[in-house]
Amino acid sequence: MDATVIQVSAEFRGSVDPRVVSITEPGGAAAEQFRMLHLRLDQARAQRPLAVVALTSAVAGEGKSVTVANLAACAARRGRRAVLVDCDLRRPRVAQLFGIDDEPGIAAVLAGRRRLEDALCIGPERLTLLPAGAAPDDPGGLFASDAYRAVLDRLRKTYDEIYVDLPPVLPFADATAAAASADGVIVVVRNAETRAELVEEAVGSLAGAPMLGCVLTGCGDGAVAYRKYYGRR
Repeated sequence: MDATVIQVSAEFRGSVDPRVVSITEPGGAAAEQFRMLHLRLDQARAQRPLAVVALTSAVAGEGKSVTVANLAACAARRGRRAVLVDCDLRRPRVAQLFGIDDEPGIAAVLAGRRRLEDALCIGPERLTLLPAGAAPDDPGGLFASDAYRAVLDRLRKTYDEIYVDLPPVLPFADATAAAASADGVIVVVRNAETRAELVEEAVGSLAGAPMLGCVLTGCGDGAVAYRKYYGRR
């Protein structure tokens, strides 16, 4: 795999899921929360290199795919060269969220069946998307490979910010394998639903990975109410 700068020249022809509020409702309170999270990442970047940011969760249904899609969209809207990579081969969501084809995807690239350039496509706001593609029998083996690290190295040469959607930690080994190649890992936790012991177990499973912290989803309307109050002052 050569080290030349990647070129993606195409127009976005998909359709954005309403949950990607950073694109569909950028003036809303929810989009503001994602911008605040992106700002926190920028503050972390001031302390150390943080190009590859991976998001995972303890179990399915925590909202990690929507969270990482909104983070990547925030970066693109701010003029960053950003790419969103779907490494959740068990339950891929990036193609669905942006209304694009799931093939070819990163699975085909890592298996040596397609070039990286063939799998990348342009998304809204010039956000680059790399869907998952068809899962092999052992997805975890793909992400523990030199091929996966080589893909990230190539992406680093072209993009300022690389966001990776990982599968949940506890059911599969994929997330642990892929997290080791990230610069920072965030665990997404659903408020009032995910048991504390599951979160602790997930964080423990990621021991050795560069942990950034946790993001709480499903927090209700508290931020919206505060925003309305602030607007009346």
